[in-house]
Amino acid sequence: MIDTQHLLADEQMRGFIVNGFVKVQTDLPAELHQRIFDKTDAIFGRSTTSERRYNPLNNILPMVHELQDVLETPQVQGALTSILGNGFVLHPHRHCHPNFPGTPLEGGHGLTMPLHKDGHATGKRPRHRLPRWAILFYFPQECPIELGPTCLIPGNQYLRRVTPEGVDTRHMIPEQQNDGTFLLPDTFTNRTLATLQGGLGVVWIMHFDIAHSVFLNHQDLARYGMKFVYMRTEEPTQPSWYNTDDLWQRPETNLVSDDHEIMWTYIWNWLSGKSDLFQSNRSNSEIEVKYWINQLSADDPAQRLQAANELGFRRQEANVAIPALVDCLLDDYEPMCLNATYALSAIGAEAVDPLIKRLEDGKAAYQEEPILHISHAAHGLAAVGEAAVPALSQALTHPEEHIQAQSAYALGEMGWRAAIGGAALQHVLTDEAEPVRQHAVSALGIIKQPLSEIVPTLIQILENEQDPALALFSAQALVRIGADAEAAIPALTAALKSSSPYIRAFSAEALSRIGTTEALKALVSFLRTSRWFNYQGGKIKVLEIPIEEPDFDLSDAETAKSIVATAFENQYRRPLTEVVHILQDKDDRLRFLLADGNETFAELDNGHLQYYYLRRVSEGAYRV
Repeated sequence: MIDTQHLLADEQMRGFIVNGFVKVQTDLPAELHQRIFDKTDAIFGRSTTSERRYNPLNNILPMVHELQDVLETPQVQGALTSILGNGFVLHPHRHCHPNFPGTPLEGGHGLTMPLHKDGHATGKRPRHRLPRWAILFYFPQECPIELGPTCLIPGNQYLRRVTPEGVDTRHMIPEQQNDGTFLLPDTFTNRTLATLQGGLGVVWIMHFDIAHSVFLNHQDLARYGMKFVYMRTEEPTQPSWYNTDDLWQRPETNLVSDDHEIMWTYIWNWLSGKSDLFQSNRSNSEIEVKYWINQLSADDPAQRLQAANELGFRRQEANVAIPALVDCLLDDYEPMCLNATYALSAIGAEAVDPLIKRLEDGKAAYQEEPILHISHAAHGLAAVGEAAVPALSQALTHPEEHIQAQSAYALGEMGWRAAIGGAALQHVLTDEAEPVRQHAVSALGIIKQPLSEIVPTLIQILENEQDPALALFSAQALVRIGADAEAAIPALTAALKSSSPYIRAFSAEALSRIGTTEALKALVSFLRTSRWFNYQGGKIKVLEIPIEEPDFDLSDAETAKSIVATAFENQYRRPLTEVVHILQDKDDRLRFLLADGNETFAELDNGHLQYYYLRRVSEGAYRV
């Protein structure tokens, strides 16, 4: 049980909803952060070239087990509970993002990679505007701007577009502001660029879909950023943070220039577990609805945004605005599409049929990216709630693939409100289109009802070895269902032997959440044979080549490589893997980086050229 003092307060939650991130200060001793830094630095120091360094990838946590102490601090657990609710789970994907010293750019602090949104390591997943996923960032050191912190665009988590078309943000130098933020060019929708600068022990939690990049490191010290991903498993029934204010109000710190009050209200109420997702204490102006309808076509985007907000808060009174708001779903200014979407949702049942018809608008975006790109109409239907379930269930039978997929997403985003749509979702699980099946399985795991039908369906999918991608969706769905998935224990136990490490990981998590003696027995048996041992410093001798020339040295790297390649092929009857980089890190040693990711080295010792392989980690086991 998390002490309420470690939960986020209302103001922090409001800031997260609007800006997309929150700062958490842990109280761990400085010695722990130093130990994490030193161990991480030693791991990455195995290769001294910045072109291709060793990275333990998902195995950073077992290699630097002190990271678990950071993740389990009450401050971090309280923040995650506040944002993702009880029962959230740590995704098996985790990654250390190193930022090595670079050459400063003329003109200020520049970005080293394009602004982007993350994808899921397990394959593409729908982008949810509601906080169903979160990213945690932690730096085991103080991280000023000179050390190259991560940066992000506040509010961009709700937008599809990250950068203006044709703009390359790599090496871009945004304008530094007096408040510690930066300013992007005026062609960006959201111009503010916030940085994850902070002192020792700071953890940042951000919406999974927020756009981010990283600044160039100007100091003579590596910067290590630890990224972890968390997944919500439970629909909100009440606030999971320290809540004292019942209804939405704007945060004191708002880094987003556009006003999305109707959408922010919806997300606040959803997180609060309210039945009315657009409840507010907002007093509507006395200005007539007709005036706000006219303002929807104003030249000034701010006026259009305000008009959509005003109409949304008028609820059913603004039903005459539905045609105009539907047209706004195609507005060239994407923030306007957001406000129009949730204004329609707030109006309610009368907006359902017009929104269903506009599912067609998402065809081009769906064809470009069928999992990630969710249409505004689908988001709007999801926010309507129960009144949209019959129409969405019928839309699942539509001949157009993108309409089926978007309808499945919308039903899933409703959660328990779409319980009567579960049967219709199961009917499309045999659809020829893979995205339709994946959206449907994802939706079933969130809806969870009726369990007597959904769990057997998910078991059947998990057991199908011919469709491992869908089986992974099923394993995640069973994690969300938790203790009520007891019937899946045999299938989950068998899935512990899957060739996919992520299916194994989520199946293990599902068994843990089921928690019965049978489930835990299967889990413990799996863990006993999956122990991870850290041998990162190990090496294996592959060749010992006599050198007859007394003056031979390793200054001629190409000659040394040729000698190794010839000896290797003679002894093993196969060619040496392509060498993509050679580094002389000592006078008597060459390091070879191979095309397959392995690291090898050759060194002179008593008249012999010794050739070694370094041990490498691959899904928890070493590959030589």
